[in-house]
Amino acid sequence: MSREDDVERGRVTPPEKAWRRSTVISGDGDNISPTRTEFPHEGEFDNGFWRTASKQHKADENHAQRIAEGIPPAFRFNPWKMIIITGKHTSRLSAYTHILIPAIPAGLILWYQARRTNPLAVFVFNFIGIIPAGNLLSFGSGELQHRLPKTVGAFLEIFTGAIVEVVVCMILLIQKEYDVIRAALLGSMFANLLLVSGFCFLVGGIAYREQKIAGYIADISSAALLVSAVGMVAPSLFFQTIHTRVDITEHRADIKVLYVSRVASIGLIFAYVCFLFFQLHTHSTGYHHVLERAESIYVGRKQYREKLSVVEALFVALVGLVFVCFCAYFLVREVEFIVDELGVPEMFLGLILVPLVEKFGEHLAALNQAWDNQLDLALSHCMGATIQTALFVSPLVVIVAWGLGLSMDLNFELFLALSLLLAILVVGNFVRDGKSNWLKGMFLLMVYYVIAVVAYNDPAVRRRVFGDTLGVQKEGGGRE
Repeated sequence: MSREDDVERGRVTPPEKAWRRSTVISGDGDNISPTRTEFPHEGEFDNGFWRTASKQHKADENHAQRIAEGIPPAFRFNPWKMIIITGKHTSRLSAYTHILIPAIPAGLILWYQARRTNPLAVFVFNFIGIIPAGNLLSFGSGELQHRLPKTVGAFLEIFTGAIVEVVVCMILLIQKEYDVIRAALLGSMFANLLLVSGFCFLVGGIAYREQKIAGYIADISSAALLVSAVGMVAPSLFFQTIHTRVDITEHRADIKVLYVSRVASIGLIFAYVCFLFFQLHTHSTGYHHVLERAESIYVGRKQYREKLSVVEALFVALVGLVFVCFCAYFLVREVEFIVDELGVPEMFLGLILVPLVEKFGEHLAALNQAWDNQLDLALSHCMGATIQTALFVSPLVVIVAWGLGLSMDLNFELFLALSLLLAILVVGNFVRDGKSNWLKGMFLLMVYYVIAVVAYNDPAVRRRVFGDTLGVQKEGGGRE
């Protein structure tokens, strides 16, 4: 029997439907795309993935009506309702971060009252304050999704998470903390790829024996990740190649790497524009199908809850953005104290600590999605955020520094550059078979743990701090 016959009988999923877990068949034997309606109609069997019930067509109409009832008029502004809806949030885990909101005013007060006498408290409270502030920003922008196409809404949610990252990097750039910026950029990618994806696999594996991963997410995201990583680490490998040559001084090698980084950044941003054009225009249908299928798995409080209006959502996002800027500025101003006085390695600070708070609310939301068997949504956030950091945030920082006359490049530590490539290969290999379980999650967390241990034990030789080149201390206390 040919493959075409198998496809006709519903035994094999056709290539254009490869994103589906299985084929739903109607009473007359025709294949039905789950994207035609939220659920299958009467006469279709329950394949364990789609929820069926009697009078299903009427249930679909009620489902759409209940979603529409939760969307208020665009220009409504009710402060009390806004506070209640924001407090409930879409994710229970993310809602718990609201208990950290008092850290925001505490950090502001400490900055003006105790920054000279107790800089550690200023750092700690503003470090914690970024978590609820970033959560408000992501929630406010996420509420705008209900009036946008699914693909545009998903991109907006990921892009909002990058705003916090961009703000932190720009403030670090003004302070000329180049090493911390480079570590933070890679740390954000490690956190999404290894830490959050690992926890998603682990949490999903605890709730379900095995979860399916859409082929679209696995193939496109893995390819984009690998290409973006090569573009990011190429200047580092170039520096390692030329700086040992006897005919090239280290200063000249730095200039060459800076030039390569700036030109490569232009290409990375162009690649990001092409990636967006692919996802949002030429191949938006495939991405839309993945999101629609994932959202249809869990129906309940997330979809039927009351939502913010456009004005309320913009207000919440703006408040979150203002708080993020203040907390990030006060946090970055104390980086020198944390590194010099407390002896925290710059690599550990940028690679592990800063990325943890940049997108903490989104990380919790991804875990909640994995628990609800919406692993495709969780991975689209993790991998999408990683791609955005590599193709947009990193080159943007370099180009802005170029415009400001600062020498920010993409010359990462060789260990970090190679670790990024290996991490992407590991994650790509794990999602290739379209399945996930708790053991894969444990393996990813183990890789992240090893990288964190290495970063914490970095000798913390500060090559470029505040624009100065510092010598390496000899054992006798002098400089080389």
